[in-house]
Amino acid sequence: MALLLIDGRSGSGKTSLAEALVARTGAPLVHVEHFYPGWRGLAAGARWLVDEVLVPWRRGKTVRLREWDWHRDRFEPGGLLPPGDDLVVEGCGAISRDSAPLADLAVWLDGDEPLRRRRAAARDGGDEWWDGWRAQEDAFYAAEGSRRLADLVLGPDAGVDELLALLERRG
Repeated sequence: MALLLIDGRSGSGKTSLAEALVARTGAPLVHVEHFYPGWRGLAAGARWLVDEVLVPWRRGKTVRLREWDWHRDRFEPGGLLPPGDDLVVEGCGAISRDSAPLADLAVWLDGDEPLRRRRAAARDGGDEWWDGWRAQEDAFYAAEGSRRLADLVLGPDAGVDELLALLERRG
């Protein structure tokens, strides 16, 4: 598997797919949302992912992660990510012009906005941040061309079996 990036707009099922995949494979999982400096930090979090996680990890280095504390509005130290054979990264901003060349496989999850909004509101306890976050997604994905950079585009209910079968067929 090596380095797998899973991206898509909020509520598309990225976390669910990634968690099911790592449960089956044992690969470590990195959530891009840990790197956003708050609700206005999509682009900054995606940049940090590349510079501070993916590039060093690809060079075989142990990476010190950080996590945004959404309640205290600041970063806290995270765990250590040792070098290894496999890594799954999921979250808005996972696929960018700088991250895609580092990945062995980039997967984009599609989903219509009403479904994604319902899922996000259920997950987040409301949708007060939806419009602002969607505007960031619009800007980021237009600038980066993330969907076009993906090797695979799957639906919002893609299951781990479907992804593993596709990976196996790709070799």
